[in-house]
Amino acid sequence: MQADTQAISIGAGARDVFRFVADPRNLPRWAVGFAKSVRQENGRWYVAAAAGEVEVRVESDQNSGVVDFRLTLAPGVEALAASRVLPRGTGCEYVFTQFQAPGMPEAVFEKSVAAVRHELSVLKAIAEVECPF
Repeated sequence: MQADTQAISIGAGARDVFRFVADPRNLPRWAVGFAKSVRQENGRWYVAAAAGEVEVRVESDQNSGVVDFRLTLAPGVEALAASRVLPRGTGCEYVFTQFQAPGMPEAVFEKSVAAVRHELSVLKAIAEVECPF
């Protein structure tokens, strides 16, 4: 199982970026390669992704800047994407680590790595141009 960590400098406040990233409703705005749409049902969040609908649990802590995404890919199969918003002066760093899910082919993981690179650029553009969120 592989892992990939990417980071991007964002010229927006850590609190604003944290609130935006930690809100599952915003996934289709910045995680454009992953989330086509999102819906909430019975207190749970579901994302329409290219491979079908997946449940997403967001575990976040504003004090530490941690925003973890736990994806239920199939019954008993969960993937983790761990992230953190780190204050840096008036801006912040956003660090995102994804792990290759059990049974995920190498080529699919590499495509996901490339998608995250693009998504971080989208997040930066939204944060810097549309801020405050």
